[in-house]
Amino acid sequence: MASEIGQYSGREQSFIKHRFLTNYLQAAAYKTLQARSRTFNFVDAFAGPWSVSDEKYSDASFDQALRTLEDVRANLGRNGLENIKIRFCFCERDAGRAKRLREYAEAHSQFEIGVFHGSFEDNLDGVSNVCHDGFTFTFIDPTGWNIRSNLVLDFLKNQKGEFLLNFMAEHVNRHVEYSQVAASFGRFLADPDWEDQFSALPSDWGNERKVLFLLKRKIRSTGAAKYVPDFPILKPLEDRVKMRLILGTNSAKGLEVFRDTQWRVERLEIETLNNLRNDRQTSLFTDDEIVAMQQDIAGIGCSKFRREAEARIVKLVDKDGALPFDRIATDILEAVPMRMTQIKALTNDMKSRGLIKFDLPHGKRVPQESTYVSLANSP
Repeated sequence: MASEIGQYSGREQSFIKHRFLTNYLQAAAYKTLQARSRTFNFVDAFAGPWSVSDEKYSDASFDQALRTLEDVRANLGRNGLENIKIRFCFCERDAGRAKRLREYAEAHSQFEIGVFHGSFEDNLDGVSNVCHDGFTFTFIDPTGWNIRSNLVLDFLKNQKGEFLLNFMAEHVNRHVEYSQVAASFGRFLADPDWEDQFSALPSDWGNERKVLFLLKRKIRSTGAAKYVPDFPILKPLEDRVKMRLILGTNSAKGLEVFRDTQWRVERLEIETLNNLRNDRQTSLFTDDEIVAMQQDIAGIGCSKFRREAEARIVKLVDKDGALPFDRIATDILEAVPMRMTQIKALTNDMKSRGLIKFDLPHGKRVPQESTYVSLANSP
């Protein structure tokens, strides 16, 4: 891992971002190609290349996606799954960078790679023509927020797939109240009247939380995605969020994969930050044990998030009566950083404490999808 991180010296947040992308992409590709479609399209909407450490672009998102999906295709092929098709679409506004992408595509001519010069928004029709069938995964990683989101959301709505959006939390939090950028925020949120909605949100919410709320609401209302969980990535050596990766999916299973990926990558992030901070003190615990303890204090499934999930479960069943566990779990998976295994363990604990009740099928120890959950004091 040390050699990989070395490529990202000074931009460790990009290392975590790319690890999340490739981990989720790998899991999504395996699930899709084995069950849903033999065609998988990958779209890099703002491909660059940006800051890279070598001429092979090994630390660029487009190369990592290509190598990840090729590994999946080859592995499935060795196991007898044939007729798999992987397509790539790379968009880049800058002419020089687009030229480098074309050279990359020519050097990898064994793959089906389409390079589009110009903004992502101006190439949506061309990308749609390439991705005319199969499952499409779109990676949206802009350098700012001056995006015509109304066009992008229409594109995503019509794709049969998912997307991962890099929400630049630090920049948003810093600049959202500047009158000079009001128009660009309107384009980003696909709403010219965003300022009135922004002002109407609770005063104790920070700028970033407000914009994130409005963005997620717009994504859902346009039909671009039903579920929009996010994973915060911290700024190295500083205890604040640098960016958030937002998944757009219509699949409850996608939520499970997202949270499982978050659990794995969050551990890597903690280890990376510990190394940067020189926190390798003499200890009775191994490095893995230290990471696990830190994650349990403030990471996915920690006590804070368990309390938040518990309150949501009580509120849900109090409002709607008995609900199947899968509906409850889907709500928690989207809204709270919790894995499915953690949610099942929490519901068992809540039952043992007399907060909720449910019956389990013979031989089962945790709630099943169709297990109905209700308040313990309900009729």
